[in-house]
Amino acid sequence: MKRSIIKGLLLVALGGGILSSCKKSLEVDPRQSVDAATALTSRDGINAAINGAYARFKGVRLYGRDLIALPEALSDNGYATNKSGRLLPEANNAFNAHFTGALWQTSYIAINDINLVFDAIPKLDINPAPTPTEIASWEGQLHFLRGLYHFNLALAFAYIPGATVPAQDRGGVPIMLTGTTNINDAPNVLPGRAPIADVYTQVVSDLTAAQDRLPFTTGAGFMNTANKVAAQALLSRVNLYRKNYTEAKRWADSCITRVGSRLTPASAYVTNWRIATHQETLFQVLYATNSENTGVNESLQTSFTTLVTPGVQTVTGGFGDLVPSISMLNDLGITLQGGNTDANFRSANAVVASRTADVRNLLYEPGTAGRGKIYVEATKYIGKNGFINLDNVPVVRVAEVYLNRAEAMATPGSPVLNETAALADLNLILTNRGLPAVALTGTALYEEILRQRRIELAFEGHRFWDIKRLGRDIIKAPHYTNVAFTDARILAPIPQREVDGNPNLKQNFGY
Repeated sequence: MKRSIIKGLLLVALGGGILSSCKKSLEVDPRQSVDAATALTSRDGINAAINGAYARFKGVRLYGRDLIALPEALSDNGYATNKSGRLLPEANNAFNAHFTGALWQTSYIAINDINLVFDAIPKLDINPAPTPTEIASWEGQLHFLRGLYHFNLALAFAYIPGATVPAQDRGGVPIMLTGTTNINDAPNVLPGRAPIADVYTQVVSDLTAAQDRLPFTTGAGFMNTANKVAAQALLSRVNLYRKNYTEAKRWADSCITRVGSRLTPASAYVTNWRIATHQETLFQVLYATNSENTGVNESLQTSFTTLVTPGVQTVTGGFGDLVPSISMLNDLGITLQGGNTDANFRSANAVVASRTADVRNLLYEPGTAGRGKIYVEATKYIGKNGFINLDNVPVVRVAEVYLNRAEAMATPGSPVLNETAALADLNLILTNRGLPAVALTGTALYEEILRQRRIELAFEGHRFWDIKRLGRDIIKAPHYTNVAFTDARILAPIPQREVDGNPNLKQNFGY
């Protein structure tokens, strides 16, 4: 029975794997043993397979919605309006309302595809032969993609280094570095959960290999695929998360030296969120045509706003399922007419009474009455690609890299502690967002960097991970019940069918 279950799981992976991403250029033989050699013996086949790994990011269970919206709903940033019912369980932190098995399955399908391409490259027998530059580009992209897929899995399904509950820690996620194409091999593919530190070490290894191989370029469209500065930016993030502050600063330094000037001034801040690609973006998930449109139910636009056009409350588009919480409005510097009380927030149609000079709060405005009560909504995603519900999704922006470096230098006990330099990075963010510079030290400086991180990256899919990596409770009041860091709901459940089919895979505590 177990063999049957596992073969069934691999059938899903193989059926949705390398051949589907190459189907336009291949004739697929309908047989049980999938012959990767058929797909990966040409230059076009290699390129198609790599493009397929990028394409999987576009799904709604990944960057199409969940990897952006759920970290806002699960944290203290979001309030669910219940206008469609979507994201309400996640905002309530209901048991099992978390990242789903689709994230697990899609990610491991992509990782398997990536590993098959790695294996195929040195075996290519084509004319003209691949150049060293071409091979470096292929391998750099594959390392970047494999690292990012493993990182996202670790964030959702495991604790983060230095912030664990030891009695509940069941390890990280399986590290997959070898691809498989034959269904009959399935019973032999029974990976256990690698230690958390090992997963992060592998992610860093992949991203380092990516930045070693990828060229430095900031030409048109550079951010649509893996590139050197994006790999360095993610290395600063991953190392910050695993509390290796020396490496976090090192990679942030390198990235900022190359592209720090991409940080936008206050005068251009809103404009950059209204064009297809934000100038600060170092890597994004690109939606090239309207045929890739997620639609009115689960796109980022419909999830966050009812508006079709900024400032136009007479035309309703989406549902505005998740809006800024009161504490988020307070940090943004937005005061509602009637006050920022829970009673006023829930009952009265939102009217903005005042705003601070922080230009970031201009991306939050009252929605329409077309779906019911009006709330202040986030408009970072509002059909920037020319079609409603179609938006490129920034995965990493240069503003984050400055904040990564500032935090690394301001964290108590950091080997690269430098409050003067950390304050300079913080003030660069503040002054480029329309706010005055501040003079802070110690705990006040550290906490302000974290607060600015919340504001700067709000509704971009960061907040839940930031709370989780710091081992802090999630303060959901006054909207919902607070969630302690020790609560089982901090981690997503591993898909039960994976646990049932693999005796080496331990389910997360509490599920």
